[in-house]
Amino acid sequence: MSETLASCRRYLLICAALLVAAALVVAVGVIPPVRADTFPAALPDNAAKGFWASVVINLVVATALVFTARRTSGRSPFATTVLRILAFVAFLMSFALADAANAFRSHGPALHTATILLACCAAADFLTAVLIFTTTLVLPNQAGRA
Repeated sequence: MSETLASCRRYLLICAALLVAAALVVAVGVIPPVRADTFPAALPDNAAKGFWASVVINLVVATALVFTARRTSGRSPFATTVLRILAFVAFLMSFALADAANAFRSHGPALHTATILLACCAAADFLTAVLIFTTTLVLPNQAGRA
């Protein structure tokens, strides 16, 4: 296995770990304070459902990244397409989490920690998207060539 392919696999596994970490932070550090939100006109149950959806999406993308990292032997049209779709999903999730962080910023001091955690998760998702896309550009054509 070439060093380039090994480092690409390592990057994809790092991306998966970032997504799992972001999902855990949202599940443990964001959803409980959001469910207790008392801001006027807040819909904490609907927000919690949306955050659970983001947790599931992050975990699905992370699982797909692990599977792709383990199975790929080089750049193929299928692997490149799958990775770029996963990068796009992570990119969209970063915007969704950043938007939620911006929305909860005005909900008072009770949600400041949740807002900071959401911003960190949005940054992790964005970093993941950039790293996946970069990996698709660096991925070698075949396993035997660098």
